Amino acid sequence: MEQEDFKVKGSAKDPYEVTFIKDGDSLTALCTCPAGEFGNVCKHRTSILDGELTGIVSDNAESVTKIVQWLVGSDVEAALVAMREGDNDKDTQAALKRNLARAMNT
Repeated sequence: MEQEDFKVKGSAKDPYEVTFIKDGDSLTALCTCPAGEFGNVCKHRTSILDGELTGIVSDNAESVTKIVQWLVGSDVEAALVAMREGDNDKDTQAALKRNLARAMNT
């Protein structure tokens, strides 16, 4: 099992903590922001999964490339792609976001 933790700037005074855990083919992505705490998709996790360094305030931004590699072939990648390529219908997008949140939180 491998783990990477990032601190990211958000709307709160203190940075949020984003944690990625790779265990075999499983990838878990957690965030301490309100959306993440409620089990919803958040921009903090998805931006790191997209390889973006924006908002990272910890000194390990170079580890983002490792997270992007962990994403490949995972259920999180499949759910992220499905959400991005899915119908723009509000109900469909809500269901796809719930599916992505479940994939990230397991």
